[in-house]
Amino acid sequence: MPCNRTQLCGRLETRGALRFSPAGVALIEFTITHRSEQVEAKAPRKVECAISALAAEGVAEQVAKFAKGCQVKATGFLAKESRSSSALVLHVQTIELIE
Repeated sequence: MPCNRTQLCGRLETRGALRFSPAGVALIEFTITHRSEQVEAKAPRKVECAISALAAEGVAEQVAKFAKGCQVKATGFLAKESRSSSALVLHVQTIELIE
């Protein structure tokens, strides 16, 4: 089952420092908070969530320049945080500022 694509718009809530892996790959961890109203079962539903995210290479360098609190649209895939954890992390492949 190859489908694993996620897109989320929200606020860049937290952002770690840009760091480099032992192989020299730029990495940054951050959190996106999302608030919206969605329709489910023909009824409006308020949705709020905070998603942990990770970006690599050029996308990581791009996120490092974004101001905390800015609005972003992030697209990527979901993966476990680690082998021993069931928590999910959004691995961001593209990100852009939005209004």
